[in-house]
Amino acid sequence: MATTADAHKMKGHCPKCGPDRNADVVGHHVAKFEDDIAGIWGQTDYRILVCRGCDTTYFQIGEVFSEDIDHREHPVTGEMESYLPSRFSYWPSPSKRERPKWFDELYLSDELLNQLLTDIYGALDADLRVPAAIAIRTAFDRASRLLGIDAIETFQNKVKALKEAGKISADESLALDALTDAGNAAAHRGWRPKPKELDTMMSLLEAFIHRTFVLGRAANDLRLLVPAKENKKRKGSNIS
Repeated sequence: MATTADAHKMKGHCPKCGPDRNADVVGHHVAKFEDDIAGIWGQTDYRILVCRGCDTTYFQIGEVFSEDIDHREHPVTGEMESYLPSRFSYWPSPSKRERPKWFDELYLSDELLNQLLTDIYGALDADLRVPAAIAIRTAFDRASRLLGIDAIETFQNKVKALKEAGKISADESLALDALTDAGNAAAHRGWRPKPKELDTMMSLLEAFIHRTFVLGRAANDLRLLVPAKENKKRKGSNIS
């Protein structure tokens, strides 16, 4: 909680600049509760913050509860001490997965695929794991259609068709089989992936899309820019 001396400045997690960024507090409301019988108390600080680096406005909730006692080492004495940590949450939610540098380039290949990935990152930021897993499968479905695979095929057959068409390697087909099965499990079998499992799914999807659409376009552009080979003169030919 900000002290009187720095009541209008504190550090927060800016949705653009990242964590531990200086921010101005432009709005602040405090809600407290206390239960004398149970001997517990708590405080919630609601703050509107404006990042001093990029001027982004965002919302912070800071919570302290008397029973959330934690322990840490004193920086001077080295002895363990008890303290009450403040637990913070933010809106918009901080990004849980950084968008790849090539993300905006995907718009040139397909606007809908770009939007589907935008929705996935939004679901990840909000910790909506099941919708994120299903959306990852949907993004693969869109990508396979762009590569000429029939939309009515099962996901397993779509991966098989991509392999047979030479669009993916044998190793990548195994990886994409795992990805689509995970999406099916989230959609139909009540599976809620852990953050690490979602991270694996996103890495597989991003690698597939990057190689197929972004690098593919870049390779075609490079091919057009590279000068053609000159025809070598045959030995013994007259040079005029």
